[in-house]
Amino acid sequence: MLAVSLLGVLIAHASPYPAVSLIGYALVAGSFGLLCGPLLALYETSSILKVLAITGSVVLILGLIGALLPDDLSAWGLWLFGGLLLLIGAQFIVPLLGSFGIPVEGAMTLVDWIGLVVFGALVLYDLNRAVRLPYTHDNAVDSAVAIYLDFINIFIRLLAIMGQQKD
Repeated sequence: MLAVSLLGVLIAHASPYPAVSLIGYALVAGSFGLLCGPLLALYETSSILKVLAITGSVVLILGLIGALLPDDLSAWGLWLFGGLLLLIGAQFIVPLLGSFGIPVEGAMTLVDWIGLVVFGALVLYDLNRAVRLPYTHDNAVDSAVAIYLDFINIFIRLLAIMGQQKD
């Protein structure tokens, strides 16, 4: 599913045609939907709704700040990409270390908190970028893909930190 999502991102951003970009968006949203279904089944419904409301509020506030900032945040791009790569690496390395008997209690929670910071900064960056792009249908779809990924990743991180699992 990760490969399908990455393919969707590549299709959406590489294509200058809005219809093709929408296909990429559908691949991203569909693959994340399939991944989130089993994850959500582990949590209490009230907990999911609470985290969804918090996620929406966080993304709305950070998005407004990013969109209204007069400064161009494009200089953040390389740093955020590096942070994203480190975060992805940590997602794989921490469980691997745990499987070798190395104590990693709390490490995934730390990774989730770092992920919140990275994806929060990405919301600022992506909304700031979106208002600076030429207003075309393709740019709108490309921006929507980026903001959707920010939203869903913040939601997953907050769910891991705050969510109440079913017994």
